[in-house]
Amino acid sequence: MRRSYAIALNTFKETIRDRVLTIIVVFALAMIVASLWLASISLGQEARMMKDFGLVAVTGFGLIVAVFAAGSLVRKEVEKRTVFVLFSKPVGRMEFIFGKFAGLAATVVIVILGMGLFLFLLTWLVAGDLAGGVILATLLIYVEVLTIMAVTVFFSTFTSALLASVLGVCVFIAGQLSHNVLSLSRLGHSAPIKALSWLIWVLIPNFPAVDIKGAVVGEGAVHWGSIALWVAYLAAYMTAVLLLAGWIFRRKEF
Repeated sequence: MRRSYAIALNTFKETIRDRVLTIIVVFALAMIVASLWLASISLGQEARMMKDFGLVAVTGFGLIVAVFAAGSLVRKEVEKRTVFVLFSKPVGRMEFIFGKFAGLAATVVIVILGMGLFLFLLTWLVAGDLAGGVILATLLIYVEVLTIMAVTVFFSTFTSALLASVLGVCVFIAGQLSHNVLSLSRLGHSAPIKALSWLIWVLIPNFPAVDIKGAVVGEGAVHWGSIALWVAYLAAYMTAVLLLAGWIFRRKEF
């Protein structure tokens, strides 16, 4: 545990210097420009449009930071040969994977919550709407991004950093549509298609189940019991993916 903590702390220090401030500043400037434009074209819907656009932007910026940082998280250490120094000490490869992931997760939480807080303040100041739901939606976006980070780290253990990042984005897109696959399978009567649909539904994380963007802008209600169960599922999913990544990484020879 102590060794994983040391790896996580070192990873956090490395990644936070590289990305956090730049991403938040870019996001802030983009949101200021967008909010002023939305306010000028909206007819009494400034807050709704700002929250809708802003939460999508938080998701997009957070996803970009997460997948491209996670894609190079393990690969960079291998290419720099720093893994030889690490593994010459009593450091397990599973500890290495979980430590690197935890360090990046700490960086990403600052990025995403920083953007969410900025959106909350901007919505309040520009549109006069004190929307606490924005912060709750941002926390659930963080859960989605963490899951994709774990998937990207898994891919990075056996492929290039760029391909791992692209595959991570593809899994995120598929996760937005996975519930539709299961719904469409119920329209037919083919047992193999139903079985394949269930398999896809289990293997691809169901992100709409924890997405409350619609409720934040006044479309639908939030069922917190169901969301809590799906958050637990995503936590178990990312743990399983990281364990599998550690197993693959342990089988590699350095």
